Amino acid sequence: MRTLKSRTAVTLTTGALALAGILGTAGTANAAPTPTPAPAPQTQQVGEAGQVQPLATYSRKVWKTVNLRTGPSRSYAIIGKLYGGTYYTVSCWKYGETVTAEGTTNNVWIRAYTNGRWGYASAIYFSGNKYGNLPSSARC
Repeated sequence: MRTLKSRTAVTLTTGALALAGILGTAGTANAAPTPTPAPAPQTQQVGEAGQVQPLATYSRKVWKTVNLRTGPSRSYAIIGKLYGGTYYTVSCWKYGETVTAEGTTNNVWIRAYTNGRWGYASAIYFSGNKYGNLPSSARC
């Protein structure tokens, strides 16, 4: 006589938690595994003692089209654009080059994700306060 066995697999996929249960019973085939959702953008940082720590992500709106760069300055290479009126996944902010645009001066840059890449854009172009409404704890 076979006994009912239950196995639950928990997988942490780059910040997204997926739960897939697989049940097996006597006389029946195993149920097909539940598909795991696509992984979230890479959102990790190396903390103390080299341990990888996940970063929170947020959705923030860009109010005007802006260049996405490899670092927090206009001297870094442009790797894409963030388009006005669109929400993007962002992870943190950091101080960088001071930019004056649209009647505002600010040295805060926001790390944003688009087209499979992370980069930085001036916070001037994000809706909200001078940090794009990110919490002060979301510093890169």
